[in-house]
Amino acid sequence: MNLPSVSDEYHQYFRRKYILFAGMVVLLPVAFFLSIAIGPVKISLAEVVRILLGCEAPETHVRIVYHFRLPQALAAVFAGAGLAISGATMQAVLRNPLCSPFTLGISGAAAFGAALVIFLNGGAFTATAAITTTSTASWFFGSVTAGAFLSSCLATGLILTLSVKRSVKSETIILIGVALGAFYGAGTMMLQYFATERQLAAMVYWTFGDTQRATWHSVKIMSLSVVVSVIYFISQSWNYNALVLGEENARALGVPVRRIRLGTMFFASLLTSVLVTSLGIIGFVGLVIPHGVRLWVGSDNRFVLPCSTVCGALLLLVADTIARSITPGCVMPVSILTAFLGAPLFLLMLLNRKEV
Repeated sequence: MNLPSVSDEYHQYFRRKYILFAGMVVLLPVAFFLSIAIGPVKISLAEVVRILLGCEAPETHVRIVYHFRLPQALAAVFAGAGLAISGATMQAVLRNPLCSPFTLGISGAAAFGAALVIFLNGGAFTATAAITTTSTASWFFGSVTAGAFLSSCLATGLILTLSVKRSVKSETIILIGVALGAFYGAGTMMLQYFATERQLAAMVYWTFGDTQRATWHSVKIMSLSVVVSVIYFISQSWNYNALVLGEENARALGVPVRRIRLGTMFFASLLTSVLVTSLGIIGFVGLVIPHGVRLWVGSDNRFVLPCSTVCGALLLLVADTIARSITPGCVMPVSILTAFLGAPLFLLMLLNRKEV
């Protein structure tokens, strides 16, 4: 009886990972076109392809595709990919499975900044105007957007400052993130308590993570942020694998631990700030996806990071499509669905694995 050699088992082990990754890559464009076709107004896949190729089609359908569904689908892809890989890299450099862009308080800081601007403007915003922009300049310099972005950057700066100090452990950074989230949450609730009905509606509406608010200008900014960050993260895959062995062992292997941690936390936190500012708070993607991917492909970050990127984009795209069609006549914000699905899924993964 011929037993498989170590080399054969090695290649078979990696072949399964490549097949899984290839399968997700194939499913992503399928889900993308279905996302554009499905909605209150039904458009066939063939017609979607004709519209995207510039062929003749009903003017109403062309407007729906180009002005609403296409930027919404692209926003779901970039947001899902960015949040998932940010969570995976944070968990890698801090060596803590509870790390995610939201457990570090970044999303809470953005919500507080937006609520503060809405409150100080004395009701000048409606719920829709608080998140609507018409140009790239207004995306960044619009008062609500700028308030959310600057507030999240302040939280990011504090986390970055602490992450490079040798005396601060990764567990401490997580606890600081929890404290920041509680602090900003209390500030947001205080503003909501003293707000008028109009202000309160705008504050609450802004916190809903929803791809419907995506515009072509915000999609451009998200795409640039995601592409640059993903390139950096994947280029550091070997260093992340070394960090799993511990900081001392990583230094012995020549890994610049402080520089890698600072760079990773900078890109992950800044990317999260851009995504939250653009779409609102979408939870559990950055926490659940990396855990699920590790169950499938193991802990090798050469596979965890690209698989998390594609899986995050696929999950949020599918969730957004379901949220758009689950209630006739009403489009549910995708953040509600991700929370409903993410919480029990995360608990199930924790119960089914021996080691988190």
